[in-house]
Amino acid sequence: MLASAVLQATWQRTRRPRTWGAALLFGLVWNGTRALMGWPEPGPADILTPFLWVALFLVLAPLPWQWSGTDAPLASLWRGGAQAMVWMAALTLGMLLLFGAMEGPPPGRGPGAGPMERGGPHHSLPPHREEIPGAHRSEMRRMPLHPRWWAFGVAHLCFGLLLGWILADRERAECQEAASRRAADEAQARVLQGQMNPHVLFNAISGLTELVREDPDAAEAALVNLSDLLRALLVHGSRLRAPLGEERRLVGLHLALERLRLGRRLRESWDWPESLDALEVPPLMIQPLVENALKHGVSLAVGGGELRVEVRQDGETLLVRVANTGPAPGKEQAQEQAEGPGLGLGNLRERLALLGAPKDALSLRREGLWTVAELRLAVKA
Repeated sequence: MLASAVLQATWQRTRRPRTWGAALLFGLVWNGTRALMGWPEPGPADILTPFLWVALFLVLAPLPWQWSGTDAPLASLWRGGAQAMVWMAALTLGMLLLFGAMEGPPPGRGPGAGPMERGGPHHSLPPHREEIPGAHRSEMRRMPLHPRWWAFGVAHLCFGLLLGWILADRERAECQEAASRRAADEAQARVLQGQMNPHVLFNAISGLTELVREDPDAAEAALVNLSDLLRALLVHGSRLRAPLGEERRLVGLHLALERLRLGRRLRESWDWPESLDALEVPPLMIQPLVENALKHGVSLAVGGGELRVEVRQDGETLLVRVANTGPAPGKEQAQEQAEGPGLGLGNLRERLALLGAPKDALSLRREGLWTVAELRLAVKA
């Protein structure tokens, strides 16, 4: 990883519940063990130290293994090992200096500890030294650190090297797994979007067959619009996200074909502010709603019907409402429209599921004389 990515990964570790859960568990076990073994009553610093030590250890130990200087998720064995050795040695030295500055014995040893707990019996000292008050303490102070702290430092260094590599490798595997899932979802989304292209064209061509017999001139104009629709589908449908303005153009081309077929039977109104056209959204989200309204509502009514397309933004949510008059769908037809597999609204539901949208992101209901389809999409405010 590059330095910026390493810092970001380190920051993410501080926000993971398992980091603080492990630190909490270790601290509780450590302090519980002290209490069960009857060690002297610790001060506040002694109680908090194991919690903070483990938390810092889990957050900082993987850092040198992840800094590869390239886009690679892990450094090579030699580079990572060398960096980790220097990094953990610096951390260990800092901890030793901190404990040394405290002028106290190792963890779990209070100021009232006996001779055995202060590093062993005094019989190794000359008798005249044992008779001098504070002589043993003075000799211990001349030592750089208690021997147990040096053993603790070596263990800290070795354990840090191993744990840092394990944590860094685990994060690498998690990132690769997440990338694989995203790639699979994107591939499936492209397949579903690819299904929509021939579906839209098939419905458009089916509508033109009647027009060819009834009005050849209008059919010729419709073929020109059809070529524009095909071109827009190829460009718009090949992306994972596209400006909302492109969806507006696609819906407009589709409605232009339907106007030639339905004539005055189609009465439409739009409430779609142009200020929203720059928003990036997944393609082919609104067009299926319009197509469904025309196919199952307006075109089935003898006198035609009305179509209303409303788009607005509410914070980080894009609200799309497509309403149409016409015969109310029967129970089976309504279920087919809302949950039908493969194409139409069923295709739209599958793509919404891949995006992680809630199940109620798309709803279809009857409001008086209107059939209303409502879609909620997450966008950046």
